[in-house]
Amino acid sequence: MTKLTNAMIASVLLSTAIWTVPAFAADPGSASAGNGESMRDVTSGDFTPGRAKPIAPPKLTDEDSRAAPLADEATAVKSYGIVGRSADGKEIKIEPSEALRELIIKQLNAPADGADGAQRETDDPDLGEGEAGRQVFGPDDRVQVKNTKTYPFSAIGYLEAKSKTGFGSCSATLIGPRTVLTAAHCLYSHEDKDWLADYLFVPGLNGSTADDAPFGAFAYESAYVLQGFIDNYQGYYGSVIPWDLGIVTLKQDVGTNLGWLGYANYDDLGDFTANLVGYPGDKPMGTMWKASCEVHAENIGPEYFQYDCDTFPGSSGSSVYAYDNNSKQRIITGVNVAESPDANTAVRLNAANIQWINSLYK
Repeated sequence: MTKLTNAMIASVLLSTAIWTVPAFAADPGSASAGNGESMRDVTSGDFTPGRAKPIAPPKLTDEDSRAAPLADEATAVKSYGIVGRSADGKEIKIEPSEALRELIIKQLNAPADGADGAQRETDDPDLGEGEAGRQVFGPDDRVQVKNTKTYPFSAIGYLEAKSKTGFGSCSATLIGPRTVLTAAHCLYSHEDKDWLADYLFVPGLNGSTADDAPFGAFAYESAYVLQGFIDNYQGYYGSVIPWDLGIVTLKQDVGTNLGWLGYANYDDLGDFTANLVGYPGDKPMGTMWKASCEVHAENIGPEYFQYDCDTFPGSSGSSVYAYDNNSKQRIITGVNVAESPDANTAVRLNAANIQWINSLYK
C-alpha cells in the first residue's frame, strides 16, 4: 500500500502502557477461539435483514485539525467517565476509577513524543497472502469472507440499532464472553442528541435473510460510551474523535462458543499490518468483507492512527487488529471510526482506553 503522508491531527493524551497480552483467555484483553459449539439466540426472530441503512463514518476536515487539545485535568478525567443506557431505558453514569484518574493525569502530562516503534510482522495467516483489504484508495481490493462460521470471523458481527429516523448498521467485535466493541457514534447520535435503541448483534452474518445469521441475533443488556464523546462535542466530529469508542454488553454469553478477539496497548507501536473485517454498505447486504493495509509509524498518534485500508459506511466500529506472532493471537489496536479524502482513521486503544474497556468487561 502507498504510504500515507498527510499530517496527523493534534493529539490529547499520550499512550504509555506496555504491550502486554494477558496469559489466560478469561482475562480482559486476551483472545479466545471459543469452544466451537453451535449457538442460537432465542430472540433471533427479532432480526429483519434489509431494514437498516449503514451508518456513515464521520468525515474529518481541516476544521477538525484545529480542535484544541484538552489541557484541564478535571475535564480530561471526567471525559473517561462511563455513560450508558440499559435495555429497559435506565441511564447509567459511573465516575472514572482512581486508577484510571491517575493514568489519565500521567498521560496528560507526558511529553508529546511521536511514535518510534519498530516494524512488526503482523500479517494474519487466515486472511491469505496478498489479500488487502470506500473510502477506497486505488483499486478496491477487499475480499469477501465466505465462511463466517469459523474463528475469527464468528467473533465479528453486524450491529444494528434504531434511531429516530429508522434503523442503522455498523460493524462490531466480540472481545469477551458478553462484551462487544464498536464505535460510540454507532450507539449515540450527536445529530439527535440521544441514544440509539434496540441494539442487536448478529455474529457471522452472511447474507440478506434471517437464515443467513448462522448463530442468530443477540439482544443487548446495556450500551456504553465515554462521557467525553457526549460532553466535549463542539458541533463538529473532530472535537470528540479521541472518545469515539463504544461497548455493548449482551444478555447472553456468546463468546464462550464463538470466541473473541484480544485487545491491548502497544506503547511502542510502529509499522504494522492492520486487518479490518466488517460489513461495508456498498457490498451485498449482510456480507462480511476483509481488508488489510500497512500502518506506518508516522501516522500513529497517541489517540488515533490513520491508514489506507478500504472502508465504506457500515464499516464504522470495525476492529483494526494485528496478528501477534509471539502469542499467536489477533490483538485489536484500534476501532475504525472516520474517513477523510486522504486516509481512514481508527481510535487507538491506548492505555486509558484499555483501562476504560476493562472496567466494562464481562
